[in-house]
Amino acid sequence: MTSLRNKDNLQISLLDRLTDDQPEISSEPRDKRGFSQAKLRENILRDLNWLFNSSNLATVENLEEFPEVESSVLNYGMPDFTGHTVSGINVPEIERLLKKAIFDFEPRIIRRSIKVKLNLDEKNMGQNAMTFDIEGELWAEPLPLQIYLRTMLDLDVGDVKVYDYSGSS
Repeated sequence: MTSLRNKDNLQISLLDRLTDDQPEISSEPRDKRGFSQAKLRENILRDLNWLFNSSNLATVENLEEFPEVESSVLNYGMPDFTGHTVSGINVPEIERLLKKAIFDFEPRIIRRSIKVKLNLDEKNMGQNAMTFDIEGELWAEPLPLQIYLRTMLDLDVGDVKVYDYSGSS
């Protein structure tokens, strides 16, 4: 029986499988076909940054009559938080929305493992910014990989930045 290396057992997104970083080369060497843990983490960060910085359809359309659309790709992204203030924001609702976006659009993070919590450390809080810690497990064989993310939400401009806080990248 052939033993599988860890990099052969990571879940690569469809986008990454279809992207050719070197189109001038017609075939890839065998050693370049693998996918490392560091590359998986890098791609998860990229995809979460895209997800959290995209405005969803529910921002401009009332989806109450179409509940199935709420969790579909038509509603990819997050509500627009621009112009809100820290004092006027519903923190549990933001935590829920971040978690729901990950549930709906990032299947490489195991659902039951996702935790989203406001980081109350004042050095991570701006005058009109909030910081959330996201913890979860990435799907991998033979064991899931732990991931710890720090997510900074700037309410003035609606910008979200996601950083790997795992200590490994």
